[in-house]
Formats: sequence, structure tokens, C-alpha cells
Amino acid sequence: MRRLSRAQYGLVLIAVIGVLGGISIAKGGLYVDRYEGDLVHMLDIVMRLTQGQIPHIDLSTPLGLAAFYPIVLFTKLGVGAGLSFIYAQILIAVLMLPIVMRTGLSRLTGLAAWLFGIATMVMILALVHGEAVASQSVSMYYNRWAWALTFCLVLLAVIPAHKNVKKPYIDGIIIGGLLAVLALLKPTYFIALAIPVTLALGLRGAWRSLVIAVLAGLAVALAVWAYFGTDFYMYYVTDLLSVTASETRAAPGAELSEILNGPRFLIGTLTLVLSVIVLRQGGQGRAGLALLVFAPAFVYVTYQNFGNDPKWLLLLCIYLMAHRPNAGLRVIFNADARHATAALALVSFALIAPSFQNMITSPTRHLGEDESGYQLLIKDVDIAQDLWVYTDRMAVMSEKRPLTDRLPALAAYGKPAPEPTQFMGENLPNCSLVSGDTVVQTYMADRLKEAPFGYGPETQFFIADTATLIWMAGGFAPLTRGAPWHYSGAPGIEHADVLVVPLCPIDARSQSDTLAAIEAAGVTIDPPIKNDLMWVYNIVK
Repeated sequence: MRRLSRAQYGLVLIAVIGVLGGISIAKGGLYVDRYEGDLVHMLDIVMRLTQGQIPHIDLSTPLGLAAFYPIVLFTKLGVGAGLSFIYAQILIAVLMLPIVMRTGLSRLTGLAAWLFGIATMVMILALVHGEAVASQSVSMYYNRWAWALTFCLVLLAVIPAHKNVKKPYIDGIIIGGLLAVLALLKPTYFIALAIPVTLALGLRGAWRSLVIAVLAGLAVALAVWAYFGTDFYMYYVTDLLSVTASETRAAPGAELSEILNGPRFLIGTLTLVLSVIVLRQGGQGRAGLALLVFAPAFVYVTYQNFGNDPKWLLLLCIYLMAHRPNAGLRVIFNADARHATAALALVSFALIAPSFQNMITSPTRHLGEDESGYQLLIKDVDIAQDLWVYTDRMAVMSEKRPLTDRLPALAAYGKPAPEPTQFMGENLPNCSLVSGDTVVQTYMADRLKEAPFGYGPETQFFIADTATLIWMAGGFAPLTRGAPWHYSGAPGIEHADVLVVPLCPIDARSQSDTLAAIEAAGVTIDPPIKNDLMWVYNIVK
């Protein structure tokens, strides 16, 4: 099959960037109707970095700087956080354009090249992370970006370049650079892919590309070290270990066994296994072996990501289209190898099509949203004046409590309520917020500025909950080394002036773990000042 025209391929990809990016910008802000907590998390970190803080050194997060600095680049220019997020996605798509073109034009032909190029750009520019629920959300946007890089990495590592376009040094620089960016974006991907990429390059004898890739990756690592210092990496590792120590976030979705053979995933797993077999039996032995090498990485990344969206199925479809064996060879079940490969590619695409369709249509859904159904996330924060959340989700405040707390006689008919969390010898209510957390936290922030609390703008709060906008909504100081999203321990408690314990947290289990860590750390606190929503403790220093 004839290779594509470079100009034609580039113009189409530029058009995709222009159309999807332009539609996203046209709304004039960012309208989110799902996973608002992730929006708070992103805003928390973006505000801190805009103020000059450094990730890992000044705040605790397992996400790398590449997940936030593209956004901060625009907030520092005075753009609102919502449009800054959209501009950042467009910027990344533009920066990835030459890499996507190099990958598509040097490794693929025909439909495979088109599908790869368009899919990669869609993943970068979408306004939803995937899955089959039509919505708009910033949740896990960094996973989308990482998958786009992964598609390029796998194809560059496994497939030799076409004749007359072999540039092993360029490929090595791209591969090493992409791996380094993954390490600074979402380390899960780097951990999963580094060894398979190395093995894939070795399998096809691309030693020059491998050496250059190692050197390029080291160059990026050294540049980061030179700019941020040694402490950056030390704190980064500490932040990553905080996730592995978490009982609730080390694997935030389905169990590994379900990822492999659950009803939602089994057909995908069988398709992957059959693809390896068909490629091996169909004369594409090296491609089959390379796919087998990458299979654990695909499963691991899916397992580690909330939502467990197996985007590798789209990559598998492209991979199979690029490795269709010659007709006439017989493989498993006495099937024609070429037809079997095409069938497996079609199954892969069908399985992931709802997620891909959700991503590609998300900008148009975003543009069509009725603005009257949305409210500002935070009213008094300049950088957040273009961040809008769905009113019916955020303004309605509801909680979850055991019914046996109100009707103790019911305990004899079912399981007893869980034991309440204890802190400093006192029982906390068995309560967790179901909706309205941003409204409740804004109310708490306002109360903390008034009597009997009366805290000033320089106060640093440790909030015993998963995530919070209290410091932003109240105009307080961000907690040094605090965690915008809590995973384990009590990061930043040594810098806090005040401990705030919500009586109805977002995640009661996370709060219980946090309070246990604070007690274990021996933090000295004054007796609490109490109201109906929180207990507030001044920390003795």
C-alpha cells in the first residue's frame, strides 16, 4: 500500500486540532458535569504553581510537573484556569504534531495511519477521559495525554521505519523524550513501558535508537535536576510511595482479576491473546512477541487508572492493521491469517468505540451545554471565574448515614453500623457527603473567618478529608507540603497552624486513616472549637 502524502497527513491533523480545539474554546470557559472533585484537585495545584510553588517540594502529589505546567503557562499570563486547561491541550497537540506525523508516516500506511493520527489528537484534545458515560470532565486528563504518548512509543519501538525514511537517531530522541515526559507526567506509564520499549527495540536490532533514547531520557532528567535541584526527585519518590502505602488509592478501580476476566474485560483479554497467537502463526513472529511483551504493561496501566478504560484496545486495532499477514497462511481454528487479523482488529475497535466516540464528541457536547444549569465552582477566586459546575449536582447537599443511628432497633434485623471513627478519644459521626461538597466547603471556609474561629489569610489549614477547596474559597494560605488529594499519612501536618476535621467528609475511610496518622505522629493540639459541620483544633508548635 502506498504511503501517505506528508502534506496531506499534516493538514488533516492540523484541521483536527483546529476544529476540536476551536469548538472547546468557543464556550468561553470550562463546563464540568462530572467528577467535580478532580476539578478542585487540578485547580488547587494550578493555583499553587501559579503562585510560584514547585510540585513535590512545596506540595505533595504523585502526578508529575508535566501534568500541570502546560496549564500554568497560561494562568501566569492572566488566563482563567478553565480556558488555560483548554489552551494547554491545544499546545500539547501542536507539540505532539511532528511526533505523531513521524510515527504515522514512517511506520504505518493507509487506514492504520489515519486512525492512529486522528485517535492520538482526539485523546489529547477531548474534554472527557473516555468510558461510555457522556459528560464533560477534567478527570484523569493526564491519562489521556499519557495514552497519546504511549501510542507513539509502542509503534516507534516495535515497527521498523519504512525504507528511505529510516532515521534511527531521530527515533531514539523521540522515544527517550517521550519516556522522560511520561515519568514527569504519570509515572505509572513510565514504569509499565520502559522495559517493554527497551525489549522491543532490542528485538528488531534498533541498537542505535536504544542508545540515543537512553541518552535523551537522561538529558531530560538532568535538565530537570539542574533546574529544580536534588530535592525535587527525593520528594517525588516520597510522593509516589505515599500512593503505594494507601489502602484506598493504590489500585483505585477494579481488582486485577476483574481487569483480566471480568464481564467488561474478558473479550478484550481474549482478543489480545488471540492476536499474539495469530501474529506468531501468521509469519509475524517478531510482532507477536513484541505484543506479548507489551501485554502486561497494557493490563497494568488499565488496572492502575480509575475507571479502568482499556484504551490499549484502540492501539491493538492499529497494531493489527499494521501487521496483517499475507493471504493464504492458516492459523488457529484453520482461519486465514490475514482475515483473522482483520477480524481481531475489528473486534478491538468495536470494544473501545464507545469510549473513543465519547471523547471525540465531548467538545461539541461542551459547546451545546445550557449555561443556565451551571454555577461557578468558586465565586471569589479570580483564576476560577471560567470554571463552571453543574448546579443540580453541586448545589444539592446530601449525606449518607447508617439508618441504625436513627433507628437502633433495625440493628437486630441486619448488620450493625460500622464503628465510628475515633479521634483524641471522641467519636465522630458515621457520615459522608454524597453531593454538594464544594458548597459545604465554601460555607466552612466562610465560618473559619468568623467568630469563634477568626482565622486570618496567613493561616495554613490541614483538612482531614480527601480533597478540599477551603483554602482557596476562604483566601487562606496553601498548606506547605500539603496534599491537594490525600492518599496516605498526614502530609504537611508539620506546617499546619490549624487542624480541621469535617464531621461529614467526602471519604470517611480516608479521613479515618488521616486522623490515625495524626495521632501516631504525636501532634499536640488544643481542645477543639466545635460547630455542626466541623471540629477545629489549633496546633501547638
